Amino acid sequence: MPIEARTGAEAAPKTGFWFKWEIVALLWFAFFLNQADRQIFGVTLPLIRAEFDLSDQQMGLVATTFSIVFGLLVPIAGLAGDIFKRRDIVVFSLILFSVGTLLTGFSANYLLLLLFRGLATGAGEAFYAPAANSLIAERHIETRARALSIHQTANYTGVVLGSLFAGWVADQHGWRAAFMTFGVAGLVWAGVILLRAQSQPPPAARPTGSLADHRRLALEALGVLVRSPLLLGQTVGFCGLVFMLVGYLTWMPTILYERFQLSLASAGFSSVVYHHVLGYAGLLATGVVTDRLVRRFTRIRVLSMAGALMLCAPFIWLSANAADLWVVYAALGAFGLFRGVYDANLYAAMFDAVEDRLRSSVAGLIIACAYVVGAFAPWLMGVLKGAYGVRSGLEMLAAVALATGALFLAFVLSTRPKPRSGL
Repeated sequence: MPIEARTGAEAAPKTGFWFKWEIVALLWFAFFLNQADRQIFGVTLPLIRAEFDLSDQQMGLVATTFSIVFGLLVPIAGLAGDIFKRRDIVVFSLILFSVGTLLTGFSANYLLLLLFRGLATGAGEAFYAPAANSLIAERHIETRARALSIHQTANYTGVVLGSLFAGWVADQHGWRAAFMTFGVAGLVWAGVILLRAQSQPPPAARPTGSLADHRRLALEALGVLVRSPLLLGQTVGFCGLVFMLVGYLTWMPTILYERFQLSLASAGFSSVVYHHVLGYAGLLATGVVTDRLVRRFTRIRVLSMAGALMLCAPFIWLSANAADLWVVYAALGAFGLFRGVYDANLYAAMFDAVEDRLRSSVAGLIIACAYVVGAFAPWLMGVLKGAYGVRSGLEMLAAVALATGALFLAFVLSTRPKPRSGL
């Protein structure tokens, strides 16, 4: 049921104001831990590399393995979110990636690092986003972009505070302690969600059926994706966004650490704080504005996303080439502002074009494409860094942002806006 054809029949589950926002709060902290966990590796990379005597390419391969595992499993995770209770999928994800993070702290060699960080943590995190965002979308109709934008701020907060705290713990107690701390915190929060779930209204019923029914559901979701230019454009754009974010978050702490001789804690924090503080502004403001305008301008979500992606490019390039540290920080902040504009409608735009019973599956397919493509960013940046210096990898990210944003815009402009009568 694409956005232009919907007639207002979609209705939120009958829950009170408190319950529909409590689910956002519970998932916000789960997503915070998810994203903080993801940033630990980039912050502690120099210490891990030194202990195991690894090359830049080998360290990039750990992040690449994580992203490949994530990308390959997330379509299965999306389908699971349309078959089973989405709340249960979220708890399963939280437990699995927290165990993987905890065990990463016990890695005795490079192979175990790949196993625990690349496989276990990547698999656990794959199951979070499709089910969690679909769960929020089913509870929020008129406030959809706002609720999803607030949830998305956990991404930013987790990256910033995760970088700061992980860097401090690593400086004081070693890199292993950082992984162990966040692993334990994730397991505790999984217990909190299970306890609070007892007071929440029952989630929307998910379909039951045979393996053949589930296969048909997956094929239907794939058909919806490939037949929609707007969804294909979002897939291209999200591939570009994830490629540049995975590369940036993996290598920027190390780039600052090596270029400007900052401490691990300072490099980890500074690499993300300016980016994400301005990202907050773009994210929250855009969510409110597009929720208000989407009735009159049906393509406002996707147009803002495509434009924002292209506008990230010059500031990524500037962060690579500026000689002064304050200019690098300013460029990272502007990059974050436009990244926030993009993120505000990341899931709202998807879900406006897809009916609820297929949302998790379609989201899983789009996320899978993005992370399989994005998986190569850390490895390519490691290769370029060794061959041409630290600037070359960031310049590659700028080119990717510009090219994928332009292609996304072309997909959007190839469609004809239609009148919209409901949400």
